[in-house]
Amino acid sequence: MTSISAPRVGFPTSALFAAMLLTVAAAAQPAPAPPEPAANDPYRKSPAYLASVDTRIALRGDLTATVDRTVRYKVLRESAIRMLGQQSLSYSESVNPLEVVEAYTEKSDGRKIVVEPSHILTRDAATGLNAVYQRDSKVKTLIFPDLEVGDTLVFVARVSWNDKRFPGHFNYQVVLARSVPYDSYRLTIDAPKSLALAVHLKGDGLTDEISETGDDRRHTLSYRPQAWRPEEPSAVSTWDRDPQFAITTFKDFADLGASYWSSMKDREDIAPEITALADEITKGIDDKRAQAVAIDGWVKKNIRYVLVFLGSGGITPNPAASVLKNKFGDCKDHVALMGALLRAKGIASEQVLINLGNIYRSPALAVPLFNHVMLYLPEFGVYTDPTASYAAFAVLPESSYDKPVLHISSAGGRPARTPPMRPEDHVTVATTTASVAADGVVKGTTRQTATGIFASSARGRATQIQTQGREKFAEMMLRNLGRPGTGVFEPATPSDLSEPYSLQGDFSLTEKLRMPLSGARDIPFGMPIHARPGVGLLGQRVPGRETDFTCYAGKQVEEIELTFADELPLPKAMREAPIDNRYFSYQTSYTIEGRTLTIRREFTSKVAAQVCPKEMEAEIAEPMQRAARSLRLQMSF
Repeated sequence: MTSISAPRVGFPTSALFAAMLLTVAAAAQPAPAPPEPAANDPYRKSPAYLASVDTRIALRGDLTATVDRTVRYKVLRESAIRMLGQQSLSYSESVNPLEVVEAYTEKSDGRKIVVEPSHILTRDAATGLNAVYQRDSKVKTLIFPDLEVGDTLVFVARVSWNDKRFPGHFNYQVVLARSVPYDSYRLTIDAPKSLALAVHLKGDGLTDEISETGDDRRHTLSYRPQAWRPEEPSAVSTWDRDPQFAITTFKDFADLGASYWSSMKDREDIAPEITALADEITKGIDDKRAQAVAIDGWVKKNIRYVLVFLGSGGITPNPAASVLKNKFGDCKDHVALMGALLRAKGIASEQVLINLGNIYRSPALAVPLFNHVMLYLPEFGVYTDPTASYAAFAVLPESSYDKPVLHISSAGGRPARTPPMRPEDHVTVATTTASVAADGVVKGTTRQTATGIFASSARGRATQIQTQGREKFAEMMLRNLGRPGTGVFEPATPSDLSEPYSLQGDFSLTEKLRMPLSGARDIPFGMPIHARPGVGLLGQRVPGRETDFTCYAGKQVEEIELTFADELPLPKAMREAPIDNRYFSYQTSYTIEGRTLTIRREFTSKVAAQVCPKEMEAEIAEPMQRAARSLRLQMSF
């Protein structure tokens, strides 16, 4: 979500429980999308380079394969030289080892300058960032020589496909993002007829030519490039909107679920230490839902998120007892432990596969387009994510609402969808009580009270406060708000998952209100930890949007009580018309009682789903501008 809180606090979103977006499929997108050119760039409606990709897959009956990929980037402008001059190719040594067959710079006059072996560097891809440690994940970096405008860099990479994470199955997906300036794209796959591959094409410009020779069948998938288009802020995933290929041996999602569940065998046993812990956590609690809440809170508080896996990521979790002993694990491990604790108390749960990115549509074919796993408790009809350590029970990360999911159980896979957000479930209220002294000094207190995703973010703030110090964090917040000063937050407990959750801090602004009070003056709004009303929930404004965009439901409230010293004049009365449409409402009130100016602003996003149609942009642009102007309203004396 954009600017709901700044600096942004998030969840451990890379639950990457086995890199279920397979390595070669992920590598199929040739390069980051080029940045949108500046408005004064004469070539702003054309890309800085062109990409040509030719991939050939030789799939064998045992579902191993050789994948050869030839990539050509033609440099059209100087800006592409730095962007493309070094190519990094990620792979997994144990699952999909990669070799560079050849790499060279092709000069505009036809000469080839080979990339020297010393300029092909291999290193570990695991950095430990975000607690992710992939022990055999590698990166080959190719550094291309003598690259100029008009040249073409070329490389051929060969991957030996040995992925056995879904025994008896093969799948491959490619999305052809419009933000990547393709000149051509072709994918050829040769496979035995006996494999009965299902092939799906979605989008304009795609063709599939099929030919057969003996026991083999060849699919030649081609893409006729569409108009290049830079990415838009807050846009939904390219997987939701751009041309794509999908190839799979899974018959349906039940088949995919059964394959995943097979890796869970022998994981249903409950170790004695798990039973003992479940009894300890729920001691004195008889209500089943309350027991589930207690177990959920214990796991979130005591099991830290660390992703350590061998290979590109098996889909089998560690045993629950092992996770309990280590007190860390990835999303699979959190789910395994919490599921075992729930079973020990007779509470059923289902594993749920989900994509935490901005993908909101279900794949047309059964392919493992997931990167995270959480839980569903059918007895209570709720989803919960044990890796979301700052979230209360049944509160999901913001990117998990209104999403296609796959429930996994002994019955196989069951497609479903997480519920959309409701504004009444996600509320943040910033209440500021401040005073203006006779010399213009502004001091006060801001109390932030929050529920839902806002409470999760506030707990993240509490962690930052503990880490950076209560005074330093207050100074940073005021500086980021453009109101420098000093302050201190009261102690807060990040592991308190009760709601509403509250944080409070005192502040004193460095810049005084200019005296005498005459004309216009800014209104002090305190030290809120979340974005002000109207900011973030509906994303950024993009005139003439061409893609649907992500949006969130919720309520943002700002309450300000500003008391003036006796010798100071009082501001004039203010009034603004309310805004109310089918997507959001915005209301304000301004009152003066005694020597206190009281302001209340309330923004409610009422969107019914987390994908908003591009046509909505034109309807909300002007009302959103009015709401933004309201935040900049000044006092008049």
